[in-house]
Amino acid sequence: MPLEIGYHWYMLNDYDRNEAYRDAIRRTAPGRIVYDLGAGVGPMSYYALTAGARRVYGFEVDRHIYPYLRRLTHDFPNFVPLRANALRAALPREAPHVVVCEMWSAWLTDWPMVQVLNRIRRRVPKVEVIPVRGHHIVQLVEARHRSGLPVRFAPGTEAALFGEPHATAEMSIPALAAVTDFRRQVAPIDSVVELIPLTTGTVNAVRLYSYEEVSAGRILPRTGTRTDELLRWIGPIDIRRGSRVRLRVRHRWDTGLRVRVE
Repeated sequence: MPLEIGYHWYMLNDYDRNEAYRDAIRRTAPGRIVYDLGAGVGPMSYYALTAGARRVYGFEVDRHIYPYLRRLTHDFPNFVPLRANALRAALPREAPHVVVCEMWSAWLTDWPMVQVLNRIRRRVPKVEVIPVRGHHIVQLVEARHRSGLPVRFAPGTEAALFGEPHATAEMSIPALAAVTDFRRQVAPIDSVVELIPLTTGTVNAVRLYSYEEVSAGRILPRTGTRTDELLRWIGPIDIRRGSRVRLRVRHRWDTGLRVRVE
C-alpha cells in the first residue's frame, strides 16, 4: 500500500517557513547538541547538521515516516534518529543546548509539545528553543457546511483544519488571547478576551489559530505558510455589531482546552 506523506510534502514546500527556521538554526546550532522534536522526514535536523551541530537527535513517533528520517544517518554519523515519544520515553543522556520544535497544530492541542518542552526545560533550564514564542488568536465565527444537512454540532465539538476548504463567516475582529514564551516554562492559560462583533447575527463556533515567532521579532505570516486552525463549537449565541463579547479561554496544554462565553 503506498505511503501517504500528506502534510510532510506541504511542509517541505513551505519556503518562507523553512527559510525562517533554517536561519534561526544556523545561528544557534553550530558545535551544540540539538533535539529536533517531531522531526518528520528531517528538514530541521538537516539544517542543524549542515550548520555544524555537534550531534542532533531527531524524535519521530510515526513508524511510516521514520525510515525517511533514518536516511540522514547515511551522510551524517552525528545524527541519532529516535522513534520515541519525547513526552514519555527516556531522553538521551546528552542534554540539549538547542531544541527545535517546529509547531504544527493550532493552539498545540493535537500533540503535547508544550509538555515536552517543559519536561526538557526542567532538566536544562537554560536550553534555547526554536521558535521563541507563539501568539494565539481567537475569533467568533458562524461555522457552515455545504451539504444541506440540518445538523447542529454540540458545543465542545472540534474540527482541526489544515488548508482544507471550509465555510466560516467571520463574525468578530480576531483578538490575541495569549502569548506563550518558549524561553521559559510555559504556564497554563486562563484569560478573558473581549471580542468586537463585526455584524449582528448568530455565532456558533470559535476559530483558534496561532502565529509562530521563530526568532525574536520574526513572526511567520499565515498567508503562504501554515493555515492550520481549530474550530470549536459553542452556543449558539446572538451577537450585535459593536457590542463586546467576553470569551474565557483556559488551556493546560493538553486535550483540556476550554472556551466559553462569559
